[in-house]
Amino acid sequence: MPDHDYVVRFGWTPRHLILFPACILFVVVGAVMVRDGQTVAGVLGCVMGCMYIVVSVWAWLSRRVALAVTADGITLGQLPPWPASHTARVSWTDIEGVVLWQQGRWWRAVRYVGVLRRPGAPPLPGSARSPALRALNMAVVPANLPEDLVADSRPISFWRLDKARFTAAVQQFRPDLPVVDHT
Repeated sequence: MPDHDYVVRFGWTPRHLILFPACILFVVVGAVMVRDGQTVAGVLGCVMGCMYIVVSVWAWLSRRVALAVTADGITLGQLPPWPASHTARVSWTDIEGVVLWQQGRWWRAVRYVGVLRRPGAPPLPGSARSPALRALNMAVVPANLPEDLVADSRPISFWRLDKARFTAAVQQFRPDLPVVDHT
């Protein structure tokens, strides 16, 4: 792989390594609550903790591409348990801009990487297509973002973005392409 390609795979980050023990604690406390007769809250705690543990281990073991910037374009991966077929490969000819944005603030902020595509480009696999889901997305994101960008974005979750290397890779292949940072 050439040195100017930028490829990141799903895996654990420091944030997730901190949350992992917290989820184990959820499972243990939930089990104690079930034993003590608080069934609903205990089962809920166990399920929430187990779900996070399963997703984090699955992401780590999958080693799927989360984001890639190569000579062919940008690849936007999809976190397991969504199928690998939802990975979107966007050619440079379809991309008009790259936007980094976030939903929420501080510790609960979720950051995203998205691509602005040329009008009329075919829908990306794994992007929000239903009008109801797109409307829900637009209700909870910053108002200055276009609907198509939000639909064609992927969360930066279970992987880390190196903004400098990412921007350098984009500029290597498309020097005229803007990389806008709203984070």
